[in-house]
Amino acid sequence: MTGFSNQIQRFVLLLSGLLICGCGGGVDDAPEVASVQGLVMWNGKPLEEGTIAFHPPSGRSASGVIKGGEIVEVTTTTKGDGAPVGENQVTIFATKPDPKDPSGMGSISLIPVRYNDVKKSGLKATIKPNEENRVNFDLVK
Repeated sequence: MTGFSNQIQRFVLLLSGLLICGCGGGVDDAPEVASVQGLVMWNGKPLEEGTIAFHPPSGRSASGVIKGGEIVEVTTTTKGDGAPVGENQVTIFATKPDPKDPSGMGSISLIPVRYNDVKKSGLKATIKPNEENRVNFDLVK
């Protein structure tokens, strides 16, 4: 039984090593990112709350929070690390619960839904390396 036990221990060690190392995508594969702040306006007023996403042509997207119109905590891999460097398509989401939905699961968009779609939003941001990037968006109907 000890031979079987040793095999299990070896298997667990091998599996643990694979999980720790990951499958491709090490630190060297991490995208270059840069800090992003900015302002999102809706009908001339700061968008009270929502989320924003930065979508590069390939690789990992970044997301951030909109609070009182300010874009904060933009994150690609580590909280607040920023958005991928280069040209990014941008999407913005702002919703509230749908009072007509008895399940409480539904929501109503506070901005036109085209801003939720990377192909329709029309929003872009060029993120430059080693800079405090500032992006501003003025959403309209």
